[in-house]
Amino acid sequence: MNILKIMNSLKRTILIGAIAANLISCGIKKNDIEEADLNIGDVEYDIKDQNDSELEVSEEYTEINWEHYRELMDYEDQVVFQEYLSVLKNDEKFYCFDWCNKEVTFNEYLSSIVSERKPDIQGVTLVDLDNQNGKELIICLYEGGGNYLILTRDTGKIYGTNLGARQFEDLQKDGKYYGAGGAGDLYFCTLAIDSAGLKVNRFGEVHGEDNEEGSHSDRLEVNGQVINQSLKDWLEENYNDPVDWIK
Repeated sequence: MNILKIMNSLKRTILIGAIAANLISCGIKKNDIEEADLNIGDVEYDIKDQNDSELEVSEEYTEINWEHYRELMDYEDQVVFQEYLSVLKNDEKFYCFDWCNKEVTFNEYLSSIVSERKPDIQGVTLVDLDNQNGKELIICLYEGGGNYLILTRDTGKIYGTNLGARQFEDLQKDGKYYGAGGAGDLYFCTLAIDSAGLKVNRFGEVHGEDNEEGSHSDRLEVNGQVINQSLKDWLEENYNDPVDWIK
């Protein structure tokens, strides 16, 4: 686990805020991208509005070689992965919460990502995020600023959602992850997803603070309690078992 990467996220959010301000001044159309608040602190998700129109689907998306990923899994995960193939091969649709808010094929989901290029799969992993309905399938896509498609099985159907890269970083084998908020802010979370929808549990947060003497420190809270421990040490103790991504 790259602790330096996590620490650098606090610095990166300051830069991203400045870039966002410049993009807005350049005239991004509000009709092209809408903001949806999933209630993770002050974190907001940028999503493309697909509720009122049909998605344009590219035939190029059918070229994905899912057998490549299956062959690199152990037998247990191969069995689980097989249950998602009907959706991945566009034989069945899945209900996509909060992103498309309707049933879509996998290709339609890919078409919903705002990108000049065909979305490219960066990694695939299987992990039980919420101790229900077995392992979720998570697909990392590079384009569109970075996206994670999370698929789960419930009541004989497939359900899913999309989280942006900044809101779903450093996923652990026990389902923990963190999301970047405003400048100097991180939110530590778990989530549950089933046929009822997506529920995010924020169990911790860190905020950068400027002290009276001019120094800077991080205020870390976990389960409502202030933690008198350096952020680096706490991360090394609690975010030290990342998932294995199949590429």
